[in-house]
Amino acid sequence: TRVGLLLGSVEVLDDAKKSWVEDDTWQGLRRLVEDSMVVQDPFELFVVQNVVLDGLLYPLVYETIIDDVLSAQGGTSVAMLTQFMTDWFAETKKWADATVKIAAAESPENKAILAKWIGEWRDLAAAALLPVARIALGDRTDELMGEVVQQFNARMTNAGVAVQGKPDVERIYCAANQRRHPPDHRGHRSGQAPGRGE
Repeated sequence: TRVGLLLGSVEVLDDAKKSWVEDDTWQGLRRLVEDSMVVQDPFELFVVQNVVLDGLLYPLVYETIIDDVLSAQGGTSVAMLTQFMTDWFAETKKWADATVKIAAAESPENKAILAKWIGEWRDLAAAALLPVARIALGDRTDELMGEVVQQFNARMTNAGVAVQGKPDVERIYCAANQRRHPPDHRGHRSGQAPGRGE
């Protein structure tokens, strides 16, 4: 909100809200955010929001689009205004990675369900971010999105959960447009989160 007001006026915020609610480009991401709000398992919710979505969105938007693309086009002021977000993510991901690492090390069952959650939500998040990224990245979207995903995979491997492969984001995006509910991740026993009764 503050950045929007610095770059424009209240009308800019109104336009942004309208795009978020109505523009097809944003509906995949909006659906993902809304789906995450009804995830019942608190640890899965942590995985969706703090591990996966933050883990893809921040590197894509703040490191790739703003720091690399916009800065090269004379938009260094935007990078300065959003430096706090970059710094915040650098600190927060340490906590998220440590939490995943501890949970995965507790049991093979924990590691398996974490790999399942992270892999499936990673694919959905990458697909939701694809049309948003295309606004700024154009023809380089697939290439740069692939790099962000591979960096995320490597980060999860370092945290003790191997997540393999590069998602077919175009296919997943088309499929996601047809869904109205989040995937069923109740594969772990009795609906318990990692570390609780495994």
